[in-house]
Amino acid sequence: MEEPGRLTLAVRTVGPAGRPPSDPAVWLAALHGATSKAARSRTARDLLAGVLDAAAPLLGDLGGALLLLDASGRYLFLVASQGLPDEVALPMEAIGIDEDLSATDAVRKAQPVWLNTFAQRQTRYPGLIERLPVDLVTGSLPLIDNDTVIGVLTVLRQHETGFSPVERAFLQCLADHAGPALAALTGRQLDHGGPEDGDLAADASGTMELGTFVWHLDTGVVEGDDALARLHGLAPRSDPPLTLEEFLTQVPATDLPALRQSLGHIAQRCADYQVRYRAYDATGRLRTLEARGRAHPDKDGHPMMMDGLVADITVACDRQQLNQRLLSSQAEQSGRLRDLAAHLVSAASLDEVVNATGTALRGFGADGLLVVDTERDRLRVIASWGYGPAEGFPLHEPTPFRDALLGGTPTFAGSLREGLATYPSLVDFAHATKRQSWAVLPLPTAQDGHAACLIGFSAPHEFAPAERSLLTVVAALLAQAMERARIHDREHRRAVELQQGMLPQALPELRNTTVHTHYRPAAEGAAVGGDWYDAWNTPSGELALVVGDVQGHSTAAAALMGRLRTAVRAYSAEGHSPADVLHRTNALLTQSSTDPDSDLFATCVIAHLDTTTGRLSLCRAGHPQPLHAAPGSRPEILPVEGGLPLGIDPGALFPTTSVTLAPGAHLLLYTDGLVERPGLDLDTGTERLRSVLDAGLRSVPESELLAHIEQVCLPAPVPGDADDIAALYLRWQGP
Repeated sequence: MEEPGRLTLAVRTVGPAGRPPSDPAVWLAALHGATSKAARSRTARDLLAGVLDAAAPLLGDLGGALLLLDASGRYLFLVASQGLPDEVALPMEAIGIDEDLSATDAVRKAQPVWLNTFAQRQTRYPGLIERLPVDLVTGSLPLIDNDTVIGVLTVLRQHETGFSPVERAFLQCLADHAGPALAALTGRQLDHGGPEDGDLAADASGTMELGTFVWHLDTGVVEGDDALARLHGLAPRSDPPLTLEEFLTQVPATDLPALRQSLGHIAQRCADYQVRYRAYDATGRLRTLEARGRAHPDKDGHPMMMDGLVADITVACDRQQLNQRLLSSQAEQSGRLRDLAAHLVSAASLDEVVNATGTALRGFGADGLLVVDTERDRLRVIASWGYGPAEGFPLHEPTPFRDALLGGTPTFAGSLREGLATYPSLVDFAHATKRQSWAVLPLPTAQDGHAACLIGFSAPHEFAPAERSLLTVVAALLAQAMERARIHDREHRRAVELQQGMLPQALPELRNTTVHTHYRPAAEGAAVGGDWYDAWNTPSGELALVVGDVQGHSTAAAALMGRLRTAVRAYSAEGHSPADVLHRTNALLTQSSTDPDSDLFATCVIAHLDTTTGRLSLCRAGHPQPLHAAPGSRPEILPVEGGLPLGIDPGALFPTTSVTLAPGAHLLLYTDGLVERPGLDLDTGTERLRSVLDAGLRSVPESELLAHIEQVCLPAPVPGDADDIAALYLRWQGP
């Protein structure tokens, strides 16, 4: 059975044994017959038929088309076609000369373009009709008159081989004669466009409607053919002839002022002209027309008569507007995809990925997004946007999710009726979520392909082919981002576990002293950080407290943090004072440095508390100042004289600050992640921390104090917040 839309061209055996005849007389006779028919042609359709009929005995059955270049040189109009189905002929009714096609190339370069294979067609002109047969060969030959390209002759043949050199030469001769013949037909309309030639002019247009007119400037009378009358919604063969005002009665009132002004300017000088306007045709349809021609002078050189040709360019204008709308829509949708891709790059968690995708989907009119994967014998919802809590679906029931997951088949339901007709099991889900249409797409790279997403719409939605493609791209971006989020979550979780594994698992328990600690990893990045805290009993019976922060977030930073924590504990276990502990740790760090450009440094604060007297000795190495609150007083910065961070200067000194705590006093040691972040300077962050600590001491249990401080000071991690937080809180009750 013949395929729908397939070009129907019989393959005819030509010449002896399927070869073209070798006798030149045969070719010359055929050429003579064709030129005779061309000279007698009264319409463009006759001209094309003569060319193709002359070629058929020698080349086999051909399909063909004549396209005429308009006066502006911007469009090719189809004026005649033969043997072409609508799928081929209709797109050629109006072609922009800048389009990338073989016909336009032939006009622009004034050279024939031959396409002998499917590969040539697809490689050179991918915009040609995709459903053309694979074994189709084509030729586009410019039509030239007086060294000017006026159009193009396109021929098509369904054949296993391309046009041979002799066949090309024969077709070129036919085109050489067809060009002047077509120009003569057009010229006859321009020069003798009176009523007596109306039938010829009406037919000469072929597929495109063309009309001719003569406007007598002295009397205001317009004479035109029947085609012109049809284009302007007038009765044919008006007798007596119409005046210009009567002739323009079907021009919209909004267009008349500009049209009259243009005609007035044209009538003042004898020159070529071109003007575009609109008029209602005989069927009441508003059409776009283009008039072109020349104003002729009288014996004194004044304009006396204007004659010309009116072309119906509605198809070209509609096509141009459609192309502009498509380009605008594509640009807008491409912009949405670029924005989505940019947002997904910074999305670290699955929720952030889904929210970014949902925001982009608003541009398509969507207001809901569900992501599902498989879990045993059910489909579970793992993320949603725009939907309330959603349960999963049985895996054995027919649903679009099941088809997408198991078969990789996307589903587009433009209406609730259409969707439920295919998947009746979704009736409760559809009514509960109040969605009228949806698209369900597989997420090919997410979790080995076992995930899918549903994009929901509250109103019926028509999924055009271009939009389906774009939504498929959205799904692909979503799938890739989900993979990145899964990897990030997994690696970040392992990093946090490693980091927390380096922190002390238990703190000393003292009868008169309470110690609480808190740690929060960075909001983004999979690398472990360098913040730590520790507390232990010294050989002298004091309680040692330390909070430190290694520069950076990397495996090297984590390794250095582990070394420093161990070194500080070891030096303290030898009975050294806080100052000596920092001095020895700094020497160890600087001596092990080998590359100043890549070496890390650390900040640290260490304190020894005599829990029997409240005597507190502190040393600080480039670290934030501790906060201290006496009983019943507002927290204040505890001024601890400090030295350089560890690892910078091997000879750095770390002075000791000593204070005596009052019974019931509070002490807070912390890293800078609690007071510094993008857009917040250290002083402002420290003041905020003082206020939050002050309020928390009066209203929050001690065991929850540090978590409360973090929640208030840093309510939610934000993208770019890549700093850890470590804090240690102490309350000394007294002897």
